[in-house]
Amino acid sequence: MKIKHFAQAIMFLGLLLFVSCNQEETVSETIEQSTEDLFAKNWQEADLTKFFTGEEMNYPISNQQLKNVLNNKDVYQVRFVPGILNNELQVKVISIDAKGVVLAEELVKQSKDLVLENQLEELRTTNINKESIVDPIISKHLLPFNNAANYLNSWKQKSTLDINEVTSYNGMRIRHFAIEPVVVKHMIALESEAINLSWGINPENKLTTVFVPVFDGTIQTKTGGSKSAYDFTNPCPPSCDPN
Repeated sequence: MKIKHFAQAIMFLGLLLFVSCNQEETVSETIEQSTEDLFAKNWQEADLTKFFTGEEMNYPISNQQLKNVLNNKDVYQVRFVPGILNNELQVKVISIDAKGVVLAEELVKQSKDLVLENQLEELRTTNINKESIVDPIISKHLLPFNNAANYLNSWKQKSTLDINEVTSYNGMRIRHFAIEPVVVKHMIALESEAINLSWGINPENKLTTVFVPVFDGTIQTKTGGSKSAYDFTNPCPPSCDPN
């Protein structure tokens, strides 16, 4: 009888341990999910005039962060997701597979010390040698510094006037900007300290991303043969692939 009672006690303790572990995992998953939802929810519901003041805004994404989001053979798309946490506008860099499952993510905070506007103005006459870029996908995303400077200038002029219009398509606020992983690999190959994301306004009067390679606060134009910035990320909406 003693042996039987001992076995029952062991089984009971094992059951308690199993339930406890499951509860911890559920709580952890719930906290993680609620934080993820909060990041996007705050962005969708925020009064953006409190966050977009018309000043230049920069988010340096380190080379290591870019490598981290590509550290999976199933990466189908890389997304740049605006969101609000702790009352600050931040950006998540997320890689997904072909079914839309998140593979990795990196959080990027705004750098208030980095200023690129004057540097872009000085680089307006720098020409892009697109012929040196064999991959048509990469070539499609190259943005002349002249255009990059225009996008940033338009941002300063327009962002506070009609911010709800420039951040939306058909009344739906942009959820994220997406780009092909091969373009991110090209960014990494530049071996710059970071690829900086700035907000800009494109010729369609919509919010867009402007990426430039920077090293120690200076725009890098020589390494890798790319004398350009990057743009033409696909905003969702209207381009949501996969949803």
